[in-house]
Amino acid sequence: MKSLSTLSLALIATLAFGTSNIILHPSTAAALPSTPSSSSNNNNNTVSIAAAASRTGFFESLQSPSSTGTSGSRNAPPSTSAANPLTQKFIIPNETGPSSWSCSYIAQEVLSTSTGTSISIGRRSKRKPFSCGELISRETNLDYGRYSVDMISTNVKGHVSGFFLIAPNGASEIDVELTGLNSKVGWMNVWKNGKQHPVKIPLGFDASKDWHTYTIEWRKDFIAWFVDNKQVYRRSDVGTLDPRKNLYKLALNSWTSQSDDQWAGRFSLPGRKTVVKTQFRNLRYTP
Repeated sequence: MKSLSTLSLALIATLAFGTSNIILHPSTAAALPSTPSSSSNNNNNTVSIAAAASRTGFFESLQSPSSTGTSGSRNAPPSTSAANPLTQKFIIPNETGPSSWSCSYIAQEVLSTSTGTSISIGRRSKRKPFSCGELISRETNLDYGRYSVDMISTNVKGHVSGFFLIAPNGASEIDVELTGLNSKVGWMNVWKNGKQHPVKIPLGFDASKDWHTYTIEWRKDFIAWFVDNKQVYRRSDVGTLDPRKNLYKLALNSWTSQSDDQWAGRFSLPGRKTVVKTQFRNLRYTP
């Protein structure tokens, strides 16, 4: 995008999320680690000032120049939470995740390489049939603007690739989700107070075949979604929370569904020759 600045993406270690009785979207639940102490909560004035000061340091490419592997190689050494350079900017959950999924987040499924970051599906979990992964921003001072990422998803039934912004307690969420059940459509969704408003968008291509850019433009009075810099949907009928008073975070994930539905379908791991993973690169933000 013209005038788009590439910034350093950060995912937060102390999340300002508490427990809630609202019904959460599956991807939302994964972004809710244990509640931090009250000392981690900022007052509204501090959030506003910090947001203005920190915006220019937010995003990065998700590519690791020092890596010798490639994002498509299973022979590359698996990253770990301790060794993965992404941990400076992101929380990488381990052995946790929504109970409704057939996978648990495992840090080793997140691999940063010279071509981007991949989040794979495997069998490393001790709790669930499959392992999956998520990145949650350490940066809390997110504001209105355009958030973009390049992705390659899969065409494997039951596999879901997600890119979303989320407020504390899941009270508000803005999603881009791609499912393997139909890799030629994207789901643009807004959650508010436990209610979702999904829209199915034909992409005009197979999202599992190549890199494409997905963008959320979040403004006070509307939300718009773009694919390869072309607007595909815009809405103003579902409001969001004020980001200067609520610590939104950004997350990326790759996970498996165990529901026999027409959205994603039930996942089963293909043969060994098929690697199931979502690839990400070039996170970007424009005010």
